[in-house]
Amino acid sequence: MSTAVRPVVVGTDGSSGALAAVTWAALEADLHEVPLRIVHAFTWQLPTIPPLTWEVAAEGAPRALAELVTSEAEKAARAAAPAVPISTAIVTDQPLSLLVNESSRASLVVVGVSGFGPVADMLAGSMTVGLVARSHAPVAVVRGTAAPERTSRPVVVGVDGSSLSTDVVEVGAREAAVRGCRLLVTHVRRPGPGARVRARLRGTPSGHKAIRQAVAGCRRRHPEVAIEERVLTGHPAGVLLDLSQQASLVVVGTRGRGGFTGMVVGSVSQALLHHAGCPVIVVPRGLERRHLIETVNDES
Repeated sequence: MSTAVRPVVVGTDGSSGALAAVTWAALEADLHEVPLRIVHAFTWQLPTIPPLTWEVAAEGAPRALAELVTSEAEKAARAAAPAVPISTAIVTDQPLSLLVNESSRASLVVVGVSGFGPVADMLAGSMTVGLVARSHAPVAVVRGTAAPERTSRPVVVGVDGSSLSTDVVEVGAREAAVRGCRLLVTHVRRPGPGARVRARLRGTPSGHKAIRQAVAGCRRRHPEVAIEERVLTGHPAGVLLDLSQQASLVVVGTRGRGGFTGMVVGSVSQALLHHAGCPVIVVPRGLERRHLIETVNDES
């Protein structure tokens, strides 16, 4: 069974954080030998523009600004990865809606973290969590300027014993393979005697069993990747945040079990999105999970 090549999609808004994400996405596309698609959400917001500038806006100034944003992003991408096929799109839509729609045709959606003060940070964080909760494809959130490259720093994967863990490990293994680094698969147990009881009540394995189930089959598909298994004790978010300081990438799933939309992402994933010391990929549940499995079968 063959599948179409899906691009890495990156959203840009012209901020420094977005440009860092574009550069990271271009290098990521180069590592995986797939195209890069740069998208920008364009909205007319005349009611928020002072009346004296309406005439200028009507003459196309907002559109010209959107074209400048995408042009600068394309320049940054081509400088980082000259061999990668790159396309750009300016779409009349809200950023979240645009990226969710693009995710249905992407292998990975990439966004950056930019800061222009506490309010901007809060709004950007809200958009990112919304994207992770609704995306059909894995979402990479790029913090800082660290580039995906061959490195001695591991790709860290957090597994929790849920059915999603197998896909999380698969994504992590692919990332480790193209970087030429080891894959560190971790399961974090909360301290205290009740950890196993809670896992049993949830119907999920814990400890080494959780890792073994998640890694089963991965070693065969990726014999070139050195896989280390580690069971740690502590708060999952805190442990993974500590590991992120020495990692090239952290990969987790949308584990949340609550009834609210924000909880679909899970508290551990949200903590990593806001505070990780390296880029984070969050793997969603849903339709794209089947596409991932089909691709794995193609390679077998």
